[in-house]
Amino acid sequence: MKPIFTFLFFAAFIQVRAQDADYYRKIYTKPIGAKPYNTESLLKKFGDVKVHDRWYVGISGFVRNDKNTINNDFDQLIGTESPTVSAWGATAGWVFKEQWNVELEYDRAAIHNVLMIYGDNPLKYQMENDKNSLILRGKWRLLFGKPSVRKSAFWISAGAGLVPNSGRAKDYMEFSGYRNRGPRQGVDTLFMSSDTRIAKSMTGLVEASAEYVIKVVKSIDMSLFARKQWGMGNSLTTDLVYKVNGVETERARIEGDGSGWNFGVSLRYVFHIGYDFSNLNNGKI
Repeated sequence: MKPIFTFLFFAAFIQVRAQDADYYRKIYTKPIGAKPYNTESLLKKFGDVKVHDRWYVGISGFVRNDKNTINNDFDQLIGTESPTVSAWGATAGWVFKEQWNVELEYDRAAIHNVLMIYGDNPLKYQMENDKNSLILRGKWRLLFGKPSVRKSAFWISAGAGLVPNSGRAKDYMEFSGYRNRGPRQGVDTLFMSSDTRIAKSMTGLVEASAEYVIKVVKSIDMSLFARKQWGMGNSLTTDLVYKVNGVETERARIEGDGSGWNFGVSLRYVFHIGYDFSNLNNGKI
């Protein structure tokens, strides 16, 4: 009987040792003093890090040029121009597999009308709307490498937006002057009024844009962008009346719908990243 118990004891000991060796086996090795693995560094061990989706918020600063139109210049007495001003916006977005992006942006950017009055002492007046707009855009990444890998890349996009309008009167101005009719014919009294109003109803915008997104660090992206916008409806209208000796002779209108260009930079904070573990699940790495 004793040999049998001895044999069983050695068999059990060998089994336990085998289990211990299997339980404590090393899977990944790192040099002493190196930082521990995190999700991204562990995936980099097997190649490019693939991202399923991510969420971000950001803020942008840009210069805006919006074109306004005038339908009468009172024999070159008045005119308009396209102003270039600074503006800012706040964004939130979702990126899917580093190929598609949906973004919502609030812009604090004015739509302008500019009145130019020519003469010996030229005058310039700039009017603006309520400065608010909300834009939803979809983006597509131009692929020049592996998909689902987060890296610096070019993106193109298209979007549409809404411009809330308050309907309030903005600026009312009056101008008067005199004009010689000729020798011994006296002078004419000239009068012009300018009445600027914001639209009563909501107007819209459509846009196309291109941008280069730079991955700065794991949680920060920077974007350099150019956007072309087209206004859908006039957000700001300036009506002008021209009178000579108290008699109305001409009318004109300046309209601003928000059409123009934006050029700027955006910083984005990525607060969630969902990694793609499909290669691990399929046993490919």
